[in-house]
Amino acid sequence: MPLGRHGLAPDVDQIVKAARVGYVAFYDLFDGKEACFLACFDRIVEEATAAVAEAVADEQEWPRQVATALGCLIDLAVADPKRARVALVEVQAASPAAYARYEAAIDRAAPKLREGRELSPEAGRFSATLEEATLGGVTWVVRQRLVKGELKQAESLLEETIQIALSPYVGDAEARAVAAGILRERSQRR
Repeated sequence: MPLGRHGLAPDVDQIVKAARVGYVAFYDLFDGKEACFLACFDRIVEEATAAVAEAVADEQEWPRQVATALGCLIDLAVADPKRARVALVEVQAASPAAYARYEAAIDRAAPKLREGRELSPEAGRFSATLEEATLGGVTWVVRQRLVKGELKQAESLLEETIQIALSPYVGDAEARAVAAGILRERSQRR
C-alpha cells in the first residue's frame, strides 16, 4: 500500500515494505510518513511545472499558453493517474501542511491566468479572486474525472478545462475556438 495511494493512511511499515527499503534508509531521508508524502507531492509538482514550461515555450499567445499548459497537465494525469491522485486528491486530506502545499501550488498558476485580464474589456469588473476561483474549478473538474476513473476521456476533459480557464477573459466563442484548435492539432500529432 504505497503512501501516495492513500495519503497518510499507511504506516511506516507499509511504506518501507512497498518501497523495498529499510527503516534506516527511510529515516535517513524522512522524519516520518508526512515528510515522505510532502516530498512525493513536491516532486510531482516540480516535474509537472517543468513539463508545462517546456510545453508552452513555443506558444506566443496567452490563450494558447494556457490551453497548452492544461493539455500537458491532463496528459501527465492520463499517463500516471496514481501521481495525479496524489497531487489532486490525497494531498487535500493528508494533513494541514499537505493542503497548504497544494494551495501554494495552485496559487503559483494564478499570475499566468491573471495575464488574461489584459485581453478583456470587462477586466475592471472581475473579482479579485477570479483566478483562484477559476483554478479551483479546473482542478475540481479534473479531480472528479480522476476519482470516477474517467481520465481516458482526455480530449473532452481538455476541451472543458480550456473553456473554464479562458472564457472569463476571451469570451465563450474564442475559448471554444482555442479549444477546437488545440484538439485538432493534438489529433494530427497522434
